[in-house]
Amino acid sequence: MLIINSFNGNLQISVSMPSIEVGTIGGGTILEPQSAMLDLLGVRGAHPEPGANARRLARIIAATVLAGELSLCAALAAGHLVSAHMKHNRSGAPTRSTTPVSAALSAAPDRLQAQGGLRMAPLSPSAHRF
Repeated sequence: MLIINSFNGNLQISVSMPSIEVGTIGGGTILEPQSAMLDLLGVRGAHPEPGANARRLARIIAATVLAGELSLCAALAAGHLVSAHMKHNRSGAPTRSTTPVSAALSAAPDRLQAQGGLRMAPLSPSAHRF
């Protein structure tokens, strides 16, 4: 949750993430990519003070979220967010995806028809009434 307050005449912006769960020991931390990132951040493995690395990792994540929120607020305030979406053509109508699943589904009637298992006939205009 993004929290914006006026504090002694200054703007105070913070982020609250009360339910974040992080770990620096066990689980997926033994995988090479995860382990490398934890090393890069300096929080991999156990710390002499139990939980210190997990707290530090949670602070790093919260700081990253806060930076993203600040960037978003600035883009909204300056009017850049909408113009960027318009510039990068995110304003057009959505198109059908050409994923392997959609390609297989669209090819299925043709394949069945070729095998003689599907007969397709044009629909009359009255057939479209619901």
